[in-house]
Amino acid sequence: MRRIFLVLAAVFVTAAFAVAPGTALGAKPIAQFHDHFTDSFSDEICGIPVDVDIVVTDNFFLYEDFTFKDTSSFMATFTNAVNGKSVVVSNAGQISGPPPIVDEEAGTITFLTSFKGLPEKIQTANGPVLLRDAGIITFADTFDLETGDFISSEIIVKGPHPEADSDFTLFCEVISEALT
Repeated sequence: MRRIFLVLAAVFVTAAFAVAPGTALGAKPIAQFHDHFTDSFSDEICGIPVDVDIVVTDNFFLYEDFTFKDTSSFMATFTNAVNGKSVVVSNAGQISGPPPIVDEEAGTITFLTSFKGLPEKIQTANGPVLLRDAGIITFADTFDLETGDFISSEIIVKGPHPEADSDFTLFCEVISEALT
């Protein structure tokens, strides 16, 4: 499970600094990154032992104006090591957001991150979709400028986002039911 979250965290941390205006304004990228990889390993998800197969493609751009754009796709197949049942967790789309907003008076820094496309889809390996978040979802995460401590988060939703609506509790509920 830890390895899965590390892969997901790497994709999301990279993506958390993404933005589209850099290309719209004609800013040149000062850094770009492309990766495509697959991996297979055994782990646990939601307390269930699984064999995992992942495929990740990522295209990340950092622009002169400190905006970012990340277009990526991720697919992980989790197969219960005991009964052979499988689920597929996938996402695809663009993650973007403006440069961080610094409020020196308040002593805060806020990161706006928008996910456009398919942030999460969970389905059985050869069957129906069990959970699907789609459309646009934006996170406004505010931190203490001096200490870096997390202060607050606001979520703005456009489109069906049942996972976000559940305060991100549906994931293990859906996965556990499908794998057992």
